[in-house]
Amino acid sequence: MNKQVSILTTLFLTSTLMFSAPSASKEKHYILGTETYFVEGEYEIISDLKVSNLQIRQVRGKTNWSKINCDPKEVNDHIEVNGPINPDTPFIVERLLDRIANNNPCTNSNGTPYSVSVYLNSGGGYIKDGYELGEVFRKNKAHTVIASGGECYSSCAAAFLGGKYRDILRSTEGEKSEGKLMFHAPYRYKSEYYGIGRADIACNAKDDELRNYMIKMLNPKDGNFLYERTMSYCSISDGWSLNKDAAELFNILK
Repeated sequence: MNKQVSILTTLFLTSTLMFSAPSASKEKHYILGTETYFVEGEYEIISDLKVSNLQIRQVRGKTNWSKINCDPKEVNDHIEVNGPINPDTPFIVERLLDRIANNNPCTNSNGTPYSVSVYLNSGGGYIKDGYELGEVFRKNKAHTVIASGGECYSSCAAAFLGGKYRDILRSTEGEKSEGKLMFHAPYRYKSEYYGIGRADIACNAKDDELRNYMIKMLNPKDGNFLYERTMSYCSISDGWSLNKDAAELFNILK
């Protein structure tokens, strides 16, 4: 598989102290919204977009990619998404993917561009925007990734499925930590919030749009299974949660 070179680099989880230390940011590049960093190479932030609570970065690896058929002068970019999945998310990500594709992307020995890695860290958002973002990923053959310590819930999980390649990372040093994926049924509010942290919600008994989307992004057998498990959780904060090994078992990773 032609996964983008950046994901082939081993990632480690650092402590909060190291993450906040002034010297750490100069030596290591951290994945947005997590404490995970690349252990080798130099990185340059090309764009750092902040729209309300959403932050998306285009990041460029600058050194030592020739060992995997990529000239150091060529572009090796990835994207980092941190925040809600809303109408701005698919729009910005598609613009950045187009920019990378038009700027001499890193290719393998056959001249085929590597899939651009998109690191997702999000508690979710509107499901329709998750579908749209997933379609953007699939059209561009992107590689969706959840970094160690990162989370991808609800509509983010739906978007994650759109990646041509999909992965969840775990640390290999110190305390074990890994990314987390969570699905739950789309819901609507029956009334306004009342009391403290409580709301009435309702989930449909069936959702053909969600089922068809999951089948399209996976396959009929795995898509139907994921749909049934997803629809069994009607909650604002809870859902069907998976780590890397579980997601591999259910054929969600690729």
